[in-house]
Amino acid sequence: MGDQTFPFPIISFEPFLKGGADGKAKVAEQLYDAFHTYGWVYLKDTGISEEEIDNMFKYSKRFFDRPVEEKLKHQVISAAYSQGYTADGAESSDPKGGRSHKECYEHRRFHNDLCPVAGGEDHFREFADEFFQKCLSLATEVLRALCMVLGIPQTYWDDKLAKADPQLRFLRYMSIPKETLEQPGHYRINPHTDYGLCTLLFQDQVGGLEVDRFHDGKFVSATPIRGTCVINVADLLQRLSNDKLRSTRHRVMQPRSDPTADGMLPTRYSTAFFVHPDPATMIVPIVKDGETTPYQPVNAGEWRTMITSRNYGFMWA
Repeated sequence: MGDQTFPFPIISFEPFLKGGADGKAKVAEQLYDAFHTYGWVYLKDTGISEEEIDNMFKYSKRFFDRPVEEKLKHQVISAAYSQGYTADGAESSDPKGGRSHKECYEHRRFHNDLCPVAGGEDHFREFADEFFQKCLSLATEVLRALCMVLGIPQTYWDDKLAKADPQLRFLRYMSIPKETLEQPGHYRINPHTDYGLCTLLFQDQVGGLEVDRFHDGKFVSATPIRGTCVINVADLLQRLSNDKLRSTRHRVMQPRSDPTADGMLPTRYSTAFFVHPDPATMIVPIVKDGETTPYQPVNAGEWRTMITSRNYGFMWA
């Protein structure tokens, strides 16, 4: 598929957003092929410009440049909403207890009590709300494209996204000694799959994101490409598609660039948009004639709260 020197397809989304029936169908097939084979794609011409992405990273940096004591006033306190600030080492999906060296801020659609006040000096909340909506619109169109290949109506997602509460996550991987990541159990983010429907990811140019495309332990670099949005399938979409779409493990490790003279790794920024359906949604595998499925139906809201509780060390029952 595509240029064999690059490990993932790069697809223009413009024909789906602005083209006719043939253009939409071609993009839908390209997306399905990428998600079926790798679970991962680089999308360009998404309707979110390079300038808007650059501006987003400026807002992200300004947030994380706040004093630690100020950021901790906005700390995540609930798995039900997982909204607010997370400090270095406070979250990990590693079952062996490994540590992920990062900090992040989570923004939501309906519940943002831990967001810096609206109308503040840099209008962070207003910007986060606006960028959230751009990501939600793009994700909705991507899911509609997949409907064309999965053989379900494009209206399939209408009720499942009407009250959906996805999660916009600004991330900063702070500068740390190179030797830290050389110790067992230390990562910028430990290997994991995402657990919603899909994830939109915007990277700066530092690098370090790696993908285990075929779940065989052979991670390859997901090199940053300006102006693109990386999209990966997550666990609920794999379940829904009955394994036709692949939820792919990924991690963030040392970037390819050399550390500084004192052995410190450069700071890295990325922003992820985790697409989750309405929490009332039941995820029931789409099973075609003659197929079987290993999956039982799950409630999307309970699934999300359970995994979030585990990652943050919250109690869940």
